[in-house]
Amino acid sequence: MNKPAIVDDLKPLFQPNSVAVIGASNDISKWGFSTFSSIKSLYKGELYAVNNKSSEVLGYPAYSSVIDIPSQVDLAVIVVPAEYVADIMSDCVKKGVKASVIISAGFAEIGEKGKIMQNKVLETAKKGNIRIVGPNCMGMWSAAADLPAFMFPMTIKKGPLGLISQGGNIGGAIVADAVARGIGFQQYVSCGCTADIQMEDYIEYLGNDDSVKIILVYIEGLNDGSRFIKKVSRVTRKKPVLALKPGKTEAAAHAITTHSGSMSGTDSVYEAAFKKAGVLRVESSVEMLDVAIALLVQPLPKGPNVVITTPGGSYGVMCADACALRGLNVIDLPPAIMEVFNSMFPSRWSHGNPVDPAGDRDIIQYLRAPELLLRRPEVDAIIFMGFGSFSAISTVFASGSQNWDLSKYFDGIEDMAKIVIKIIDSGDKNKMKVLIQNLLSAALGKILATKKSELSDFSELIADALTAERMMQRSFFKNLRNMFYTASIGQIHKIKINDISQLMEPIIDALIERWVEKYDKPVITTTFTEGTSRLSEGGHFPYPNSDQASAVLAKLLEYHRYLETVSES
Repeated sequence: MNKPAIVDDLKPLFQPNSVAVIGASNDISKWGFSTFSSIKSLYKGELYAVNNKSSEVLGYPAYSSVIDIPSQVDLAVIVVPAEYVADIMSDCVKKGVKASVIISAGFAEIGEKGKIMQNKVLETAKKGNIRIVGPNCMGMWSAAADLPAFMFPMTIKKGPLGLISQGGNIGGAIVADAVARGIGFQQYVSCGCTADIQMEDYIEYLGNDDSVKIILVYIEGLNDGSRFIKKVSRVTRKKPVLALKPGKTEAAAHAITTHSGSMSGTDSVYEAAFKKAGVLRVESSVEMLDVAIALLVQPLPKGPNVVITTPGGSYGVMCADACALRGLNVIDLPPAIMEVFNSMFPSRWSHGNPVDPAGDRDIIQYLRAPELLLRRPEVDAIIFMGFGSFSAISTVFASGSQNWDLSKYFDGIEDMAKIVIKIIDSGDKNKMKVLIQNLLSAALGKILATKKSELSDFSELIADALTAERMMQRSFFKNLRNMFYTASIGQIHKIKINDISQLMEPIIDALIERWVEKYDKPVITTTFTEGTSRLSEGGHFPYPNSDQASAVLAKLLEYHRYLETVSES
């Protein structure tokens, strides 16, 4: 298949060999200072400063005009007052610049006078086939070029997401939130007034970039809805596009006009356009990242049938409510499963969906339940509550045991520790797998007084999940070795029960990853806290609450149904 023209058009923007900052400054109070500082912090290509009043900027030679730069300039980042931008763009045309990022504000967003200036800049740029980001934007990031062309330095992480935002602040907030969650971006563009490159052009470009797995867009307005649908519907057939679109109220529609100069349009029209194009609309930046991460690490559900497992009844009730409100079907448990659970759990268990063991301390049976459910053809997905972060709830099972002296529970711990270290250092994968199982059996048997028959069940459960390869991808063995080194030198008193519970997290992570891989069904997990969760080393992400978990599952189902529709057409 031939690549679209936009791929070549935007290559100088996302993969420039040279960048000039026009308006670069030594004055810390100027945007030209922070923009130049941002770019030079990472960019390894040729970087030039343009300032007609200084001979150097932050240690770089400064040129009075872009025309005076002795080498080719692929990308110009413009940070000067709006009234000078048209003349500067004329110089860029003469120089043969290929793309530009106009950070300067004061264009279409301020009204008719600004629109006239913006049109003049655009007409000038077209004479040299220069593609424009902005104006009135906060800049852009390209992982392919290590290029943080922002108006001020900001932390960003490389990763599988692409983000296009008509709002600089909301875009920056999404980036910061993503970094806190442990996920990053291949490209991020704060596109401002979108005078030249339109939202659908960016989406088309990212759709043809194999390093971008999910595309996120914050849209205030579109110039051509039909063009958007035509271009974006080609992309959504092969990768998801998530959109956050305000403007449902008259107040928001007015704010959009004064912010980005866009015409918001009727919300119902946008809703219909998104559905036709296969775009998943989200209600907040939090939901946008929630859904993006799920699309990266979870399979799509084949249907709406969900089972909830919860170690706390109240959370299960809230989750059932959240699922039902989003069109998910909290199914009745099949009789065969009811019989199995009756034999596994205390008689006080919930006897239904949500599956609640009602305070049973036996975590092994709780960990067995999801696999038994995933085997059932009538179950499309599971929301597995409370084990998103094992260490966060370890005290539920440890019963205030933070100050336990573990030497009372493990005889000969120092000699055992030396054997453990030797096995880990050997790198023998078979021995390392057996080691994990033996240590788990010892810990659960002694600390939680788990029955031998249940330990056997648990060994069977984890046998194909805890491969040495899978665990070596995480920091499990490194942390395990550190803990046993402490024991080997006679300092076991320094090891607390929470140190052991933290080692359980990558084990739970591996179990969930294996279930997803084995059954090709979503296993959405939650914590019982509202803090920010992080994407684990193995690709597991727990959501803070049932509302977010159910919203994610509903969006996964929506995308599955869209793909089914287009495959039939």
